[in-house]
Amino acid sequence: MRSLTPGLHGNHPRRVSGLTLIELLVTMSVLAVLLAVGIPSFASLMQRWRVDATIESLVADIRLARSTATRTSRAVVMCARAADGNCSAGNDWSTGWVVFSDLNGDSALDVGEPLIAERPNQSGMASMPDKTSQARLTFRANGTLESGKTSVGIRPKDSAKTVASVVINAMGRTRVQTIN
Repeated sequence: MRSLTPGLHGNHPRRVSGLTLIELLVTMSVLAVLLAVGIPSFASLMQRWRVDATIESLVADIRLARSTATRTSRAVVMCARAADGNCSAGNDWSTGWVVFSDLNGDSALDVGEPLIAERPNQSGMASMPDKTSQARLTFRANGTLESGKTSVGIRPKDSAKTVASVVINAMGRTRVQTIN
C-alpha cells in the first residue's frame, strides 16, 4: 500500500511503500488454507505417479524378456529378486526383479548366464503379488509364456487394496487392468 506522508523538510509529499500487518496476516491465512487443501491432493498424485512408474517398469521389462527370447531363440526368465540378487522363492515382485537368459534351463540365475535387466525394490509399493505361487515368468524361444496366463497385482503403501493388475497372457502379451 502506498501513502503520501509529509517529508522531513516541510510539507513535500514522499511515497512510502510496503505491506501493513493486516495485509500480511490475510495473505498468510489464504496461503495456509490453500496448502491445507492442496497437500492431501498432492500426496495422492505422488502415489499415482509411483504406481504408474512401477507398472511401466514392469511392463517394459516383460516386453524386453519376451523380445529377447524371440531374438536369441533361447528361454529368458524374469523373476522376483531376492536380497542376494538371485531369484526369490516368494510371489512378491515389489522386492525388484531380474531378467536373464536361462542357458541351462533351470530357471535360476547361474554364473555365466547373461543378465539382461535388473530392477531394485519398488518404492511406494506395499506388495506386488503374482497370481501364481512363485513370481517367475519364463518365456520360451518363440516368446510364449511357459506357465500360461498370469497376473501381477499392484498395491501401493497406504492402500488396503490392489489398485491395478498387469495381466500377461499365454502368448506373452501384457495389458494393464485398473481396479476400482
